Amino acid sequence: MVRYNNTRSLVSKSYEAIKNSIIYFDIKPGEKIFEVEIAKKLNMSRTPVRESLYALESEGFIERDPKLGFIVKKMSMNDVEEYFSIRKVIELYSVPLVIERISLNELEALEANIEKAKAHIEKSSIRDIIKSETEFHEIIYNSVKSDIFKKTISNLLSEFHWIRAIALSTPGGPKVSLNDHENMLKAIRQKDKNKLKKLVIAHLNHAKKYAFRQRIFLEK
Repeated sequence: MVRYNNTRSLVSKSYEAIKNSIIYFDIKPGEKIFEVEIAKKLNMSRTPVRESLYALESEGFIERDPKLGFIVKKMSMNDVEEYFSIRKVIELYSVPLVIERISLNELEALEANIEKAKAHIEKSSIRDIIKSETEFHEIIYNSVKSDIFKKTISNLLSEFHWIRAIALSTPGGPKVSLNDHENMLKAIRQKDKNKLKKLVIAHLNHAKKYAFRQRIFLEK
């Protein structure tokens, strides 16, 4: 039993490491995943790494190429379009709840997040930029204070994160996104529901535009 649990722990560890490398854009769509290097880096055998790759394949993050082996899957442009459409519905639904339920601590957390994002953009730290951008939206989602809402979006967050990484890796994308966040925070502080809805739509349109500029990482 101990051995089984230890094996599952190693699979979980490698799964999280590889998935994070994908959604933080360390390994980009179309690139090969080197099992031996990952196993060496994580100080484990290839077996748990291979199991985690099978799991990520079933979730649609990677695929097997006959010549290259496991590679990071490219998302289709239609899929990206659909994810943004779904995210638009979700985030517009959340707007009145955010305005009504967000706490002072959460407002301060958003303010702090924006300041961190500025520093990350100044240093051109893409992983930190992606992390802070994702954190901003997580604070917003949590401010809805609804278990049903969280359950509804939980299975989509990794894909949202992944597409966000593609958009933010595009020159100019991080600064535009940061400006959107600053304006959204102002609208939340002003409790201006209509203004926030317009800003949410604009923010998603900006993100989609920058994601589509990275066509090298997308399939037609």
